[in-house]
Amino acid sequence: MDNLKKFDLVESDNLVQSEKNTLEDHAMEPVTKSKLTPILIIVGILLGLGTGFFFAQKRLLIVSDGTGVVAGSTPQELTSSTSIKKGDTFGSTDEATFRDQAEGILMAGGIEGEGSHHIERGANATQWVYITSSVVDLDLLVGHRVTVWGETNQGKKAGWLMDVGRVKVLELNAAPTDIDTTTQDN
Repeated sequence: MDNLKKFDLVESDNLVQSEKNTLEDHAMEPVTKSKLTPILIIVGILLGLGTGFFFAQKRLLIVSDGTGVVAGSTPQELTSSTSIKKGDTFGSTDEATFRDQAEGILMAGGIEGEGSHHIERGANATQWVYITSSVVDLDLLVGHRVTVWGETNQGKKAGWLMDVGRVKVLELNAAPTDIDTTTQDN
């Protein structure tokens, strides 16, 4: 027990009291917040928005084809009051997304829940393209011979199912082809 040291409680209490006074002195001082942090956050947000807007505008100005139509520009709007003429094009000019093409007479009706419309490309229904579109109101073009550009999707019943993004009118009020309901067994 020779190694035990004598502990002075008075000196220890003075040390604890000294630390309490130091903490109380700091607790009474006002906390100074940096005024720079909120300013930097606001500037960062504004720069991000400005940069995004700038690059979005540059992307929209890329010319999509030789027709002078600007990619991303507002396409010709198709409404019930639109006067449809031969050669009119409606919808998106995004050729990267809508790269598949079909031509025929646009008719209403899909096949067993697939497609809202179809393109008749001959008398045989197996040659038809079943289509849907969230870009163009296809109901306003029913009965016209058109070329459609879209993206092919996997269909369960339809031989060819397409999401249409652009439509070009080739002929107004085209005569529908007679449906070939007979099958040849040769």
